[in-house]
Amino acid sequence: MMQYDGDLEVPKNFLVAPPVIDHCLSEVLIEHGVRQFACSETQKFGHVTFFWNGNRSGYIDEKVELYQEIPSALGGFEKSPEMKAAEISNATIAAIQADQFDFGRINYANGDMVGHTGDFWATVKAVEFVDQEVGRLWAACEKAGVTLVVTADHGNADDMFQDKFDPQNQTHSSWVAEGYKQGTQKPKTSHSLSKVPFLWCDPRATTKKEALPKDAGIGQVAPTVLEYFGAKVPDFYARPIR
Repeated sequence: MMQYDGDLEVPKNFLVAPPVIDHCLSEVLIEHGVRQFACSETQKFGHVTFFWNGNRSGYIDEKVELYQEIPSALGGFEKSPEMKAAEISNATIAAIQADQFDFGRINYANGDMVGHTGDFWATVKAVEFVDQEVGRLWAACEKAGVTLVVTADHGNADDMFQDKFDPQNQTHSSWVAEGYKQGTQKPKTSHSLSKVPFLWCDPRATTKKEALPKDAGIGQVAPTVLEYFGAKVPDFYARPIR
């Protein structure tokens, strides 16, 4: 139906052209001379580079951009729920201490990838480990006077089970073939519909704000970042969160 790989042009013939995404956050920041850093492990590296930059591979301007990919381990994520979160933190903290960027973006893959396995206790460990690593990162940010923003694009680890099996429920008919018994819960491996967090942690802030506007959404993250840098927010962006 559509071309899913623009670099390799696969497929050659398609019905619907992929969307053209321009004036993404990275481009606008580059126009204002903001140095950027992107880091994640292989599983999510494309999310902080290719997808982040409007479905484009490579650097937009490698003079002011630094990308660092941490190779993901092979095998089931439930077997190593820590994944590469520590290595991502190490690389980011080192870049902070070396003053290599003005705006950085990283992705901890644990909650998503381990959550998809349906293994509850492995997911608990994954979330605990990410919590530890965000703590390490925040400590480094506090020391360097760097603002830390924590958010997500969807939930997963927050909702690990479907409802209990009830043979009278027609939607559960397929559970019988899978070996589920009455009263047992089935692991949920899909993304949840929960609201995602948005934490803006500025070590230099003198005031504290607890609540976001009721209509705040993920589309407001980019304009909020731009406003923070004193950059002009494009007219077609959403309004910043204040």
